[in-house]
Amino acid sequence: MRYILSLLIFFLLVGPVVAQNEQDQVIFKAMQDELQRNKAELALPGMDKPFYLSFSLGRFRQFEVVGELGAITNSLELPWRGIGSSQLLLGDYNNTNDTRFVGQFMKVGMPAEADYDMIRRNFWLVSDAAYKMALREAAAKEAALKSNPQTPEEAQLPDLVKAEPITKIVESKVPYEIDIKKWENTIRELSAIFKNYKEIYNSSVGISGLDMEVYKQTSEDVTMKQPVTYANLFAQGYVTTEDGVRIGDALSILVARPQDMPSLEDLKKKVTAFAENLMKLRNAPVVEEFYSGPVLFEDGASSSIFVNNLLNQGGLFAYRKPIGQAGGRTLEGRIGRKIIDNRLTVKNYTSLDKYDGTPLLGAYEIDAEGVIPEKEMTLVDKGILRQMLNGRVPSLKTQHSTGSSRFVMTGSDIVYTTAPGTIHIQVNKGTKQDKMKKALIKAAKDEGLDYAYIVRSIAGPASRIYKVDVKDGSETQVRFGDVSAINLAKIKRVLDISSKENVSNYILNRQVLSSLIYPASVLIEDVEINKSEPKKEKEPVLKFPLQR
Repeated sequence: MRYILSLLIFFLLVGPVVAQNEQDQVIFKAMQDELQRNKAELALPGMDKPFYLSFSLGRFRQFEVVGELGAITNSLELPWRGIGSSQLLLGDYNNTNDTRFVGQFMKVGMPAEADYDMIRRNFWLVSDAAYKMALREAAAKEAALKSNPQTPEEAQLPDLVKAEPITKIVESKVPYEIDIKKWENTIRELSAIFKNYKEIYNSSVGISGLDMEVYKQTSEDVTMKQPVTYANLFAQGYVTTEDGVRIGDALSILVARPQDMPSLEDLKKKVTAFAENLMKLRNAPVVEEFYSGPVLFEDGASSSIFVNNLLNQGGLFAYRKPIGQAGGRTLEGRIGRKIIDNRLTVKNYTSLDKYDGTPLLGAYEIDAEGVIPEKEMTLVDKGILRQMLNGRVPSLKTQHSTGSSRFVMTGSDIVYTTAPGTIHIQVNKGTKQDKMKKALIKAAKDEGLDYAYIVRSIAGPASRIYKVDVKDGSETQVRFGDVSAINLAKIKRVLDISSKENVSNYILNRQVLSSLIYPASVLIEDVEINKSEPKKEKEPVLKFPLQR
């Protein structure tokens, strides 16, 4: 009776501020109560108490429908489930037990329903384990620092930047609708398209998605909730060339919710185009000789260049060197210096949810550590690196949080990583898209070349590469061209850049929903394309049934 009365009082006093429904109130009440108990009482005799503690709880549901040649091979709609994690730190903000500086998380199962007692029990279990692990790590860190002393600059850095108290409840603006019957019918029609392409085998079409809401409560009085949702429609297939080389390719359409997918007719056109392109690739002539000269990268190939150079682990993300380990290569030492062509400016948007009519899946209002990010940050200004994206662990040249900790999209854990929202690569005085090919041909002629190349996607054997005759501009698709890596040095000065912009949504490193606004094409000089030697496979004893 006493518990029920206290719970009612809690709802009346703080419910309207902390949460918007009874389920949220129960979850936050359980997290807050257990957090306060752990903060006050969790300690072994003679050992430190935790100075920082956070609980995260995710409620999620998933679905998947897969079909092959007009038949459904898998149809699954999982009910709501729960997962939780605890982050516990000993010491203080200047010196924690964390040696790797990527966050210390320990996961635990959670009920799918808002059950006060179960939530408290499970966070009690995981906190006990996290505390004992933190004690071991603190001792290991102390030993590591003795044998691997930090530089004076490193020693002066705090291990964690304090977060300001905040309550932020973000709800999905539109419900996440899962209509399994509808998608079964859609997938049947889409997968049946491959019956018309007898040379394509092991084809499949499917849709999968995640509907998740994440709750977080910390000892710094950060109270937050935010949704994490996506739906991905995919198609894949394989062909074998006449000389016995297997080529596989895939199509992906990413949206926030299943109902945001294009119409059935549009999806049919996209899947048909995918199949046609795979057939064209199968029958394309191979690259015959070594090439070195200008190459025009368009569409997906242009996107790949910027993602691989700016958004990889050594890109625009600040990292602290782990204790006793060699640090990875980052761009942080080049702040204030030119890293890309001076016609390019790189910005990061956080709350921008639409650009040129395209929804941006990278939009968010609060990061995974409870920090409200700036809506717009300039990372690279006219080619000069100005700042990095970072979480709450400071590095030598990025000593504040930019609110760039993002929840990783998984139903198996509640963790976060440093990632952008929407990266916008702006071009100053770019060239019209219809003139980019002419610029390629001119550059090739200036080098005395008879032909040049356009690359429209970089995907190993499935790369879309086109040989361009400099006399008449005609294009011939080729296959098995090994395109040399395009690193930062290659894009420090480029021949030309398109003023046209493309917008795409993707899952960065298969972890975080992000968006990219980028030049539709970029012309780079001195690119090598070699004839590759892909592995050949033995033909099956029996032909693919559709080929009979």
